[in-house]
Amino acid sequence: MLDFEQLRAQFEALELTPILLSIAIGSAIGYERERHGRPAGLRTHTLVCLASALLIYAARQLPFELASASATGGRIVVDPNRLAAGIVTGIGFLGAGTVIRAGDIVRGITTGATIWTVAGLGIVVGQGEYALACVGAVIVLVVLAGFDPLSRRIAPVVYRQLSVSGIGSEFSSVSARVSAVLKERSIRIQDLSGHRGGSDQPFVLVFHIRLRNSQQAPELLEQISREPGVQRVEWSQIHS
Repeated sequence: MLDFEQLRAQFEALELTPILLSIAIGSAIGYERERHGRPAGLRTHTLVCLASALLIYAARQLPFELASASATGGRIVVDPNRLAAGIVTGIGFLGAGTVIRAGDIVRGITTGATIWTVAGLGIVVGQGEYALACVGAVIVLVVLAGFDPLSRRIAPVVYRQLSVSGIGSEFSSVSARVSAVLKERSIRIQDLSGHRGGSDQPFVLVFHIRLRNSQQAPELLEQISREPGVQRVEWSQIHS
């Protein structure tokens, strides 16, 4: 039967700081993700941070409540650290659900990392380390907002496959000219394969290349297609 006096006492003893702070931290980070159009945004991050804080806060308060209610003074073991480890492990499944891979383009890794991070910040809030949680939240926001322009300036290394087709009599000259074009653009040839028939049969040269900026593909294809003896040029990614 519900004890209203006990319930009233619990409400009076309830500390609102971890609840409000976890909501503020989760919503601030979630808003940044929502603004960038990520599926895990404001609500997800707020709920994750709030749930983590509530679980740790409850785990900290439970031993004292049980000890005061126990007449025998028996041994009570409630370890918030083990609960925190379970939260960190379990939240990984939610973060993994935000990662989407299309070919060699992977999206959602940062969002998965922020979900894991807000769970950690919720744990810190639940432990009562409010200043540390606030500093951590500020650092996360600075990384998400401030590092984005910097990361866009970094041209990642990509691996592509360039297929060139032509007539067999032009096999050697086309191979040399295409190699020269790639070298001129500082594109490294990792491997070269293909096949050729007779002098009047078509050949295919496949260049496995490594480069820094895939945005130069249109210009590169246009330049190679104008080379004598080239009939067809294809550009594709290398599947891992």
